[in-house]
Amino acid sequence: MTRTVMVIKAGEMESVGSHLRRLVRHRDLLLLLTQKDLKAKYKSTFLGFLWSLLNPLLLMLVYAAVFAVVVRFRMERYPVFLLAGVLPWNAFIISLSTASLTIVGNGYLIRRVSFPREYLPLASVLSGVVNLCLSFVLLVVFALAFRQPLGQPLLALPLLVLLQTVFTTGLAFVLSALVVYFRDLENLIQIGLMVVFFVTPIIYPFEAVQHAPVAWVLKANPMGWLITDYQRIWHDNQWPNPGTLLLFAVFSVIVLIAGWFVFKTLEPRFPEEV
Repeated sequence: MTRTVMVIKAGEMESVGSHLRRLVRHRDLLLLLTQKDLKAKYKSTFLGFLWSLLNPLLLMLVYAAVFAVVVRFRMERYPVFLLAGVLPWNAFIISLSTASLTIVGNGYLIRRVSFPREYLPLASVLSGVVNLCLSFVLLVVFALAFRQPLGQPLLALPLLVLLQTVFTTGLAFVLSALVVYFRDLENLIQIGLMVVFFVTPIIYPFEAVQHAPVAWVLKANPMGWLITDYQRIWHDNQWPNPGTLLLFAVFSVIVLIAGWFVFKTLEPRFPEEV
């Protein structure tokens, strides 16, 4: 297979349309980086890529044991509800955590080779998407084991995954670029994600806190909109809420465009800073 290396002049800005066309035209490079990211996670382990299945499987078993046996919530098939939120959330935080370090972690490559540098954080996000899709395959089996009704709303899953990818990519562009200049941001990202976890209806339904003083925070949390729609599909066997779905779609596109602009604005000095 012939590999294409493109030369992008420092500081050269592209329109969103030309950027997307270039992304599609040189998707082989993006695919290569994504495969590299997937393999790197389980490099030198005995089971290798099988951990992509074992990790979510073990996670499901642990959560099921803790919340179905030890901590009993008054909700039918609560483990399914919980995992419907935990799995996409884990994919989100892992993608952001790894993507934010892709520029500073590939300093040698950035200084020596000219290529679309936004592919580095994007590859980390796509790697997380692959793992999320594998997790959902296991969740089907898990849900059926709990006699959870599953139906046509599952057809909306690809749309939710796509929107999550768009949203995560926009944030990944911003964070990976900012970490180059502000290294302490790496630790702040972890703290920030932990705070967002507790104001996202993952381990509890939104209805349980809708009258709480901080309910407005949950209503304004974009990840809350997305997680709730995942839970509607998996636990309630209902289609996503059209209003919040449209709102999240618009917001995700705005975040992607803004993130790309921030990345391309800060990109020219990457070789000097890393």
